[in-house]
Amino acid sequence: MPRIAALAALLLCSLCAAAAPAGDKHFLWRVSKGDAVIYMAGSIHVLRPRDYPLPDILESTFKASAGLVEEIDLSQFDPESAQLQMMQMGSYPQGQSLATQLPPELYRRVTELAKEQKVDMTMLDPMRPWLASIVLLDNQLTKEGFDATSGVDMHFADEAEALHKPVTGLETAQFQLGMLAKLPDQAQQAMLVQSLEDSADADKQMQAMMDAWRRGDVALLDKQLQAEFGPYPDIYQAILVKRNHSWVPKLESLASSGRQYFVVVGALHLVGPDGVLTSLEKDGYKIEQL
Repeated sequence: MPRIAALAALLLCSLCAAAAPAGDKHFLWRVSKGDAVIYMAGSIHVLRPRDYPLPDILESTFKASAGLVEEIDLSQFDPESAQLQMMQMGSYPQGQSLATQLPPELYRRVTELAKEQKVDMTMLDPMRPWLASIVLLDNQLTKEGFDATSGVDMHFADEAEALHKPVTGLETAQFQLGMLAKLPDQAQQAMLVQSLEDSADADKQMQAMMDAWRRGDVALLDKQLQAEFGPYPDIYQAILVKRNHSWVPKLESLASSGRQYFVVVGALHLVGPDGVLTSLEKDGYKIEQL
């Protein structure tokens, strides 16, 4: 999924016990209650080949697992089908376009960035703001060398296939697309504005996120993302909070299955007062950052 699907968190992190000093830990947690155990790793969805190898503890914990759990089952993911669904859900009805629906100043900024990226506006114009925001930011990240095929979740999906480990998805790609398509117009325009602003220093932002991730620096990622999504509660609720709540029962079921699963979800789903780890902690699970 695009970066927007991972960018949601608030500062007031209640995981003080799990958030060790920067440099001492990784973005990996052991979650346990009695004999129930799962390991949870935070993913950055777009990386560069040069960002590898990953820390040894991530690789060894994955190899010791009985199976991989991710946001969606990437072993069954069909890019062509997903792209078709994306265009169907993310296009305006005939007679509407970005040109007719956006405020003039915002549309001007979109056309300027499209020109800079050498994107034909006849291709972008029919897209609703949420899809246009993904296309523009994705283009910028690609320009800087980032690629979803090099993301942490894709890396482990490829390893699971090579090692014949089963892969489980917490949701489907269709659900993720529908979640974005259902955002109110104002929230979609906010996504578009954010993509325009992020495009100016996409490389710097992603490098800062990667550095914090490698240090296991939960507090810094909280602070960085609060600044971006604090003003957008609709996006925060839809993209982060509601999904986190729906995942917790599934994760608890996996933990009590008697098998050790390795769970990889967007890093920002694991931090903050609405994070998955906070919910599991409230349900009596011991949270240990490794």
